[in-house]
Formats: sequence, structure tokens, C-alpha cells
Amino acid sequence: MCLDFSFMNQKVIFSIMWAKKIRWTLVWVVWVSGLLSACHQGGGEITLAYFEQQSSMSDPMTREDSLFLRVGLVEYDSVRFSDGSYAVHRLRHAPQNSLTEFFDSCGRTIATVARASECYAQTLVYGYDPEGRLTHLVRYKSEIFEGLEPDSAGYGRSREGYLGFRRMIEEIDYERPDTARYELTRIEYDPEGNAVRACAVPGNSSIVAPRGYKLSVSVAPCVSFWESDLDGGFYIFHVTLEPRHRQLPRYRVCRYADFMPSVESHYQDGRIVKTVWHPDPHIVNPDARDLVFIPVRKGELNVYTETGADGRRYQSAYREGRLAYKQEISKYGTILKRKTYTFTSPHEVKVVTEAFDYRDGQLKPQSESVRDIGDGDMYREEMDVVNENYIWADYYPRHP
Repeated sequence: MCLDFSFMNQKVIFSIMWAKKIRWTLVWVVWVSGLLSACHQGGGEITLAYFEQQSSMSDPMTREDSLFLRVGLVEYDSVRFSDGSYAVHRLRHAPQNSLTEFFDSCGRTIATVARASECYAQTLVYGYDPEGRLTHLVRYKSEIFEGLEPDSAGYGRSREGYLGFRRMIEEIDYERPDTARYELTRIEYDPEGNAVRACAVPGNSSIVAPRGYKLSVSVAPCVSFWESDLDGGFYIFHVTLEPRHRQLPRYRVCRYADFMPSVESHYQDGRIVKTVWHPDPHIVNPDARDLVFIPVRKGELNVYTETGADGRRYQSAYREGRLAYKQEISKYGTILKRKTYTFTSPHEVKVVTEAFDYRDGQLKPQSESVRDIGDGDMYREEMDVVNENYIWADYYPRHP
């Protein structure tokens, strides 16, 4: 009699593999838990461990070893603290925008002091829960670190200033906020880990996710942070309201900048049916109004049309979220100009330009070129909020 152990061997091998998988999963969980725990452990009073400042002010910027020629900075500070946290300060040349960042021992941002040239600084402090999620954001009402005016701030870019500011971060009581000095934003999560509510204290600004939706929150520098001394040099609190599952027959995606509605897109059966751009309230314009874009579906294309005061129409067509063509149409219906975009590879696009020939009465090719796509932003369906185009990536900030 011959016994077949092949099935039993397979079960033994499977059990061993499963045990190894469980073991490594547990090791990973313990490691991550330990890492997060280390970020929250207090080791007594924080002290200064390292302090260095570099500047191009005292040395000619044309020197080969100058800070400006090496990294394009006028000033640079590097500071480390006894708990493993650290701070970095950077001052650019033109415009002279600056950023001072504080990080915890895990590399998470715990404070930013940002300013554009000769503007008041924006000071933010970030708080996290044991899972590493952003739960609190403090926005100071006045300058407290290296103020624009003499004696306008309590902390400067000195050993004592950096250490005092770092200790102040540690002493903030989020449960009893000092609303005379700052505005506090709270972010709340459900048991599944989804952000469901963001609210400002004091005040009544809040964003609440309705049933079936969630919030995505982040704090990021504006697009013109380093380039502009008018609307650069500050951070924006971003909130995106989106469905937990995109398989719904109808849903919407809304974006907010510092609690103000920016742009929203509505979808039906996975296709965009309407986008609304809200006016920027920081720009005083009595004629400001919502801009509503409703595409016309033509086969695989979403076609948007804007009519000018002279009756001319300007159309942009997108296929699967990417630009297919742009064209200008006379008030009589004649296509005067057209640019057609064909994506020949993930990195290149072929652009064919045509213009109306009045002698022959038809469009004729004018030029053809192949371009590098780059980050691809200019070719995305800008009216679709999901494509990451963000009309309030820059806007005039609230000054302290």
C-alpha cells in the first residue's frame, strides 16, 4: 500500500508560509508603533544640541564658495535639539522670501514661519495624534518669531530664540487654546481613520463630510511661495471633500482653501457634468461671480465653449482628462484657428497648428512640433477638480 503525502506536504508548506507572513507583519507593526511612540516620548526639558548660521551678507556673492552661488540662498540656519527635533531657516535672494521650518524627530513638520519680502510672517504650528495624523493647526494672529518690525516678536534667530520657540511648541495646550493669541483648527477622524470634520476655534468656520464622504486635509505652500513677493511666502490649509467610493452613480468633489470654497466638480456615471469656480474673496471685485463650466459630450470628448463679447467662441476639448484640441470659431461658425494635441508617448505630445485660409476657404497646417509634457498640468482638463489643477494655488493671504 502506497500513501500519498503530497496534499499533506502542501498544507504544511502553506502553514509555514502563513506563519512567517504573520511573524513579519507583527514585526512591522511593532516597528511602526515603536517609531510613532518615539516621536511622542518626552525626554525632559528640551535643550540645544547644535547651532550653525551661514550668510552671504558678509561675503561677496560672487565668491566660488559663497552660500548664494552654492545653493542660491542669502541666509541658512541649521539647528538641532536634544529630543532629536531640528529646525532649518532659508532666505532666498530675489525676492527675499524666507521659510523657517521645525521638524520632530520623525521628520514631520511641527511649525513653519513663512514670509514674502517685507511682509508680515505667517506662523503655523502642527499637532499630530499617535497615528501620525494631523489633528491640530495653530495660526498665530501676530508675529512671534523674527518679526518684521523691531521688538514685534518674542523669538529671534538666535540660540535663545530657536530654543524658546521650540519649547513653546511643546507647551501648547490644544484642549485649552489661547484664542487671544492664535486661531486653532481641529481635524476629527472616524473609527475607520477618515477625516470627517475640520473646524476653527474661535469662529464658526467648519467643513463636515456628509454620509458617504470623507475629507482629505493638508497644509502646503502656495505655488508662488519663492517666486512672488506679492502673493507668495505663505501656506494654505487645503481640504478636499470627496466620496469614500467613486463607484457612486452621482457624486461631487469640492476643494477649500482656508475654509473658503474654491472649486467643485459634479460627476455622473464617472463623467464630469459640471464644474463651478468660486471667486477669490480676497480680491475686491464687485462683479465677481461663480464661473460655471458645463461640458458638451461629443463621442469621447468633453467640449467646453466660451463666447467672447464680439461673438467669437473659444473651445477646448478633452479626451480622458487630457487636451485633444483648442479652436477659435468666428461668430459665423467658421473655425479660424485650431491646435490639435496627440500624445505620442507618456512624455511627449505632438502639436499641430492650423489656420483658416481665406483664399481656399479651409483650414491649412501652419506648424507641427513635438513637445516635452513635463508635469503635464497644462494639458489636463482644468475644469475637472480631480485632475489636481487648483485655481486657488495662489491667492492673497490673510495678514496677521
